[in-house]
Amino acid sequence: MATCEDKLVEQAARGDTEAFRHLWDAHHAVAMAAAFRLCHHHALYQRPISLDETSEIEKQPGSEQLDLQEQVAQREEIRQALAKLNPDQRRVIALRYGADLTEVDIAHVLGWPIGTVKSRLKRARDHLRLLLMDERRNRDE
Repeated sequence: MATCEDKLVEQAARGDTEAFRHLWDAHHAVAMAAAFRLCHHHALYQRPISLDETSEIEKQPGSEQLDLQEQVAQREEIRQALAKLNPDQRRVIALRYGADLTEVDIAHVLGWPIGTVKSRLKRARDHLRLLLMDERRNRDE
């Protein structure tokens, strides 16, 4: 049985910007957290992790807590980097990390071969990582 969110994903995949906006509003924090992990937690690159796992990692002794201003600045950097991705890259990032779909589910929703999903997702993550690392370097200079 399809959920309301499944319908939104299908509509967004067909180019419905309002459906995409609803999905983005509901899930962009997860995508941004994933992007943040890609750039700052090298040990976590091997697999996507849930927000629950992220919370547990942050609670571990020795984890540094950023002040609110720094968190806002980092989220803005991530938002700007996501905006620089091409539409296909944004789409696979949003579906993978925002809607928490598997690569197989993304292939089904978008009507793409699984290999296309995997390659576009990898390119999107690599591009996002470079954008964020460049932004950090520019900020630190």
